[in-house]
Amino acid sequence: MALACVLISDITGSTQLYEVENTTTALTQISTVLARMRQIVEQANGHCVKSQGDDVLSYFAKPDDAFQAAMTMIHEDWDGSLSVHVGLYYGDILSQEGDIYGPPVNTAARLASLAKPGEILLGDECFDLLPPTSKSHLALIGELPLKGKKEPTRVYSCSVLDMSEQTVVFSKKENDRASRTESARFTFQGKVWQIGEGESLSIGRSAENEIVLDQAWISRKHSVVSVRRGQLEYTDHSSTGSVLQTGDGKEITVHRQATLLNGTGVIYLGSGASLDKSSAVSFDTQDMSIRLA
Repeated sequence: MALACVLISDITGSTQLYEVENTTTALTQISTVLARMRQIVEQANGHCVKSQGDDVLSYFAKPDDAFQAAMTMIHEDWDGSLSVHVGLYYGDILSQEGDIYGPPVNTAARLASLAKPGEILLGDECFDLLPPTSKSHLALIGELPLKGKKEPTRVYSCSVLDMSEQTVVFSKKENDRASRTESARFTFQGKVWQIGEGESLSIGRSAENEIVLDQAWISRKHSVVSVRRGQLEYTDHSSTGSVLQTGDGKEITVHRQATLLNGTGVIYLGSGASLDKSSAVSFDTQDMSIRLA
């Protein structure tokens, strides 16, 4: 085991690119971005482990080298509609047979999946080891419950966009104590998932997600649903957006932003031009209630 800062950089817009360009052209553009990201990693004293699909896995001995590489990536003038989002996390990793393993890899992947286009999300230990000049570029966005970690993780953001486009995290206040019953149920193709306070589910085309849909218009890491402070939050990270249909038939379009869900309804992954039932995930928050102490 060795201490290292894991960086996972992911391309935004690749799914949409395949829809507007032929496969050869799309592959060429994506390959160019991947090659440039690997070059940035190496120039910043990092080690590129592998490229898989439209992301790059790498690690650095020094967190600031990783952060500087991430900064270069999000500010790069990428051709066309493509951009990059990044997750960083510091901790013990195991290097074996050309790959790396350990909690920092999993956490960096989750942070990358939550980051908006042109945004870096990094965890507390990585932030604490950065010099003041680098810290000045980052804003604390809250404490994020991450799967596999007992305590919420302080998450910091650096974005090329304004604050309204940064990831939103609702943190738990010390004086907001309540006796709660929180649970939300999701149904897709006969399968059922249920989450409670501090838990989340990822939805998308990649097999890494808990709920996997294989339609071409759905992004690899399309969205995340989570329960925080007794409320169900839906966050869209996709290039095509989502349509939320409430129990009374109202429709809300969500694109790269977060919103709260109540009661029952259906989440449609993709554009609202046609509500395709094959991309519909049902939700039910009827079991969710808050009883203030």
